[in-house]
Amino acid sequence: MNSYERMKTALEKGLPDRPPLFELSIANSVIQGLGCRDYFDVIDSLDLDGMTVNQVLYEKEDFPWIDPVKRIFKDNWGCRLALGEEPFPFLLDWPIRDVDDISRFSTPDPRDDGMLTLIPEFVRRYKGKKMIALLSRAVFATSWYLRGMENFLMDLVLYPDAAAELMEKVGRYYRELHSLAIEGGVDLIVLGDDYASKTGTIMSPVTFRHMILPGLSETVRNIKQKGGYCIKHTDGNVWAIIEDMVSTGADALGPLELEAGMNLAEVREKYGHRVAVMGNVEVDLLSRGAKEDIRREVEILLSRVSAKGGHIMSSGNSISNAVRPENYRYLVELTQSAG
Repeated sequence: MNSYERMKTALEKGLPDRPPLFELSIANSVIQGLGCRDYFDVIDSLDLDGMTVNQVLYEKEDFPWIDPVKRIFKDNWGCRLALGEEPFPFLLDWPIRDVDDISRFSTPDPRDDGMLTLIPEFVRRYKGKKMIALLSRAVFATSWYLRGMENFLMDLVLYPDAAAELMEKVGRYYRELHSLAIEGGVDLIVLGDDYASKTGTIMSPVTFRHMILPGLSETVRNIKQKGGYCIKHTDGNVWAIIEDMVSTGADALGPLELEAGMNLAEVREKYGHRVAVMGNVEVDLLSRGAKEDIRREVEILLSRVSAKGGHIMSSGNSISNAVRPENYRYLVELTQSAG
């Protein structure tokens, strides 16, 4: 099997020659610590099976920084963000200050999304050889980016019609973006909206089912209808809504956090015939753990999850700036030797 075939088999809940390796992101400090020049080099030198086009967005020479020193920028939605040491930016300020402004808010044109400009290079290098992924969103994350997390969670309860209107605008954008990305050669869309902390969901399960699940389901259906694969990611303990997420028809769930009680063996036991899983070696273990502890956790995953098929090996989130490069390399080596 080549890398693409390995990922495809796992996403279709089959048993590949070994578990494929895929991370949502790899911090630049880890890439450099591995002795690699850039993201493409780490994909090639470690022979990873999948990659996300997002990883190289902020490395573009013409990236429109507001403050290139502090690495502050404004995205196409009008949100002001900053990029720290991790590959994911964090929100500084949001554009919709009042709930009454939602109806007047105009969404950007998905055809102008900078992610689309990255796809051709990945297609040229990897199409049919490795799985090309876009880390994206459904309806929740961008909605709270536009309103602020606390404001939007209150909107869901106090102003449900306005919240639904905003999520519909956001959902239309991402459905078109995903269609364009798949037409351009992306194989896999990873939906990264987070719904939970380590102790449970950040909104009630009833609110999730009534307000968020319909848009999430429509987003997944669109991806599948366009011929793409879909992984649904969320941090935290999502046992209260995991049946709902499975019901969307996503091909896989993950990475899921072991630290939040999301044991993949248990997920696979309950839902293995319906959904594949991704993860979930603890990021803290990869950051501070000894090799024997990493080996123990990987061997548990290999025997209890990978052996049943439908498993993509990864960290429980992403390879953050705190991860020791040698520990990540060890995870890769252990997985590749399992074939």
